[in-house]
Amino acid sequence: MIQYPSLRTIHLLCGVFAAPALLLYGVSAVQMAHSHWFPMKPAVTEIEMPLRPGYTDGRQLAQEVMASRGIRGEVSAVRKTPSGFEVRITVPGTVHEIRYDSGSGQVRLRSSVAGFMGMLNRLHHAAGLRHEYIPLQLWGFLGALVSLATLGLGVSGIWMWWLRKQERKWGLILLTANLVYAITLLVMMRVAGP
Repeated sequence: MIQYPSLRTIHLLCGVFAAPALLLYGVSAVQMAHSHWFPMKPAVTEIEMPLRPGYTDGRQLAQEVMASRGIRGEVSAVRKTPSGFEVRITVPGTVHEIRYDSGSGQVRLRSSVAGFMGMLNRLHHAAGLRHEYIPLQLWGFLGALVSLATLGLGVSGIWMWWLRKQERKWGLILLTANLVYAITLLVMMRVAGP
């Protein structure tokens, strides 16, 4: 059985590891809940550029535009249009939209950059481990590790509390109150709706 000093060390390490990412999530959650506090009007630029006509693959077109303009990110949407393609390239906080005319080879590139808070907002929503863009893949992996560390923080905290017999009564009262509050909120959100 793990002794109290070892549990305390595990608890500390989980907390220290998870704290920076949880702080970023907390700031972005405040931004989403109180968006009027954080003006996030993106800076938008549009340019036109010539490419060769006749592209039949939207992803290949996107790679060509990315290479010629020094754009990084993930090709998140490719849509065939009557005149060519519309392609969206995203990186947290930035969206590049490409409109391509396959007859003329003309490209209109619209870039929308939302700044630091926009980046945090998008990172808050970035999920999973299946991204073409390696930094987003690494962010997803970090998110998984932070989730495990947060679970470790909770489990080790409850375990340490249980080992300290003189604090069981108050801990049980607080845990019960927290559980009742959380379940009530969940039920209210689920039941109360339009």
